[in-house]
Formats: sequence, C-alpha cells, structure tokens
Amino acid sequence: MSDDTGTQTADSHDRIRVVGARENNLRDVDVVLPKRRLTVFTGVSGSGKSSLVFDTIAAESQRLINETYSAFVQGFMPTLARPDVDLLEGLTTAIIVDQRRMGANVRSTVGTATDANALLRILFSRLGRPYVGSPNAFSFNVASATGTGQLTRSGSATTETRSFTVTGGMCPRCEGMGSVNDIDLSQLYDETKSLDEGALTIPGYTPGGWGYRLYASSGFVDPAKPIREYTPAELADFLHHEPVRMKIEGINLTYEGLVRRIRSSFLSKDVESLQPHIRAFVERAVTFTACPECGGTRLNEAARSSTIAGSSIGCERWTSRPRHRCSRGSRTCWTRSSRSASGTCRSTAPPARCPAVSPSGSRWCDTSGRPSPTSRTCSTSRRSACTRTTWHG
Repeated sequence: MSDDTGTQTADSHDRIRVVGARENNLRDVDVVLPKRRLTVFTGVSGSGKSSLVFDTIAAESQRLINETYSAFVQGFMPTLARPDVDLLEGLTTAIIVDQRRMGANVRSTVGTATDANALLRILFSRLGRPYVGSPNAFSFNVASATGTGQLTRSGSATTETRSFTVTGGMCPRCEGMGSVNDIDLSQLYDETKSLDEGALTIPGYTPGGWGYRLYASSGFVDPAKPIREYTPAELADFLHHEPVRMKIEGINLTYEGLVRRIRSSFLSKDVESLQPHIRAFVERAVTFTACPECGGTRLNEAARSSTIAGSSIGCERWTSRPRHRCSRGSRTCWTRSSRSASGTCRSTAPPARCPAVSPSGSRWCDTSGRPSPTSRTCSTSRRSACTRTTWHG
C-alpha cells in the first residue's frame, strides 16, 4: 500500500538500529532493519547470522520484556545478560522461534509455543458461528469427555449424583495429531518362525529379552508355534489385546497386543527424537498419512464448522476461483468453475463427504450424489459440515 507520492506505507515505520554488535564472532557490526518487513539473513555457516538475530536482537528484546514484570515474577524467570552491543534502538515485543527443537511432544506447533493458538481459540469461542463452546472446543489438545460420579458433602450421609461434560476440539480419529499411521505387520515379525526361533524383528525384542518374554510367557500364544499357524483368536490376542495386568515369570507386568505396544512406545513420540536404530525401524514399518477425518487440521467436525466473517477453521471459503486438484492426496476439488480429473465440469456446489469409508479413508462425492473420480462406489448426496466451503489445501 502506498500514498500519492508512491512511498510505501511500511517505510514510515520505525527501524531497528544495531550499532557495534560484538556477540560471539561478530566484529562491530552495524545494521538497520525495517520493521513490518520480511528480513532474511543469509551467509555461510559461521558468518554470525544466529549471533546477530538470536544472541543480540532477540536476546535484548526478551530481556526488555522481562523487565516489565514485577520483581516477584522476575524471581522465577531466567536472568538474561545484556548482549555485547553499543546501541540497540527501536526494539518492540518479539515472538522468538529459534533453531532448537520444540520438544518431544508431537502436538506442539508454532501456534501452541507462541500462544497464538490460544488467542485464536478465544476469538472463535466468542464470535464463531455456529457457537460450539468454550475455547477448549477449538483446541486439538483437548478431547471431548463426559463422566458421572457420586458427591458426598462433609458432615452429610447423603450422596448426590453429579455429571460433567468437557467439550474439546480434538479430532477423535487422529487424537489431535493431524495424521494417522498404518503398520506393516511383515516388518514386525517373520510369520514363518515361532517366537522361540526369533520371529520378532523389532529392536529390543530378541529372544531372551523382556520384550520377547512378555509375549512368549504370557500364555496367550504357544512360543514354539509359527505365527502363521496361530488361530484368529490367538492372532488377535498377540496383536491387538487390550492392556491387562498379569504376572509373567513371577513379575507383575502389563500385557498388551504387539501393535498396541508399538503405537504406545514408539509412535507416541516425535520420530526425530527416537534413537537412530528405532527411527530406522519406524520409517521402515510405519506409513504416515494425513487424517482422512479432519484433513490434517487436527480438529473435530464441530470446531471445523465454525466460521467468523468468512474465515473458517479447517475449511477454505468457497469461491469462483478454479481449483482443479486438492492438495491433500488426489481428490478432486469442486468449485463453481473447477473440473474433475477427466476434464468434465461436475457441479456448481461444494463437495459432500461420503460416509462410506475405504481403507484409505473417506471418499468424496459431488452434491448430486455422483462419485468423484477417486470414489467408485459412493451414491450419497449427504453434505459435510462445511456446507459453504470446499475442502482443499
């Protein structure tokens, strides 16, 4: 945006001035940075990019913010040293996203780390249409839950039945992860061998180890029988049995199916944080795809359907711009002027989600009930929650 003289509006804003920066390998560096502009620092490794951005500018910004808190609060915060620089002018509040890993929690995003998501949740909980609940209803870290219990008041012999309901925004299919995984069983074991013969090919599950003894001594399967000869009941107990406390070789342990155990021990963590040999196994045995229920948004249907003045969570506004291909997989997007993969214009209405589910996830149809090119058996015209939107990237 510019005025009548052609001057950019952003040029009238203040600048950040750095004079005499000497952190780490910097040698009296002077630089002027325009605010409200995208500034990129480039250079070879070791040239001082991080020293200037993080150790000088960001460090001083954070230190000034901390000084605004009371002395009591500052006592619980880290003490930040003043960076080695002659002059720093024009600093304002900054959100610092540095080069370190965010942690092992796979639900952490830039939005959660900076609290930007919290502010957006408050906004949608107050102004969203339809209204679906408190800010927790838009959080992919909070699952919907209900419960009932007995309440006994102090000094009273009577009890009351009380119930509670928590409305969360977590997608029930992917549990707020945004992706689902499929495990290749052939990478977990060799079905031609028995457990005693070393059928398990998972790191740490070699014969004699506790991973092996948990299944060989559980009593659910015969450790001397090849896995391919297991009955359907034995295979179900071996792979998918619910967690149960039992005594194995004189020790109280929790037994659960092999697939469930792999998901809880390996897939509940960030893959990059795993040990190299465990990460290699996960990359070989597990396939990760975008959740077909939420489309990778991590939110349930109620949260995705809420909109504010044309914006939405999980959906993009339905416009007349052509959208020939959906960026999520190979599904076709349907807008006023889009075409299908075969080049035939199908509909002027947004798509509907077909309730029929294939192994690869939900199929998609146009609103007339005709199947899309990737859905051969769908014959329904039921719309999804986003009745005024089309789902695409």
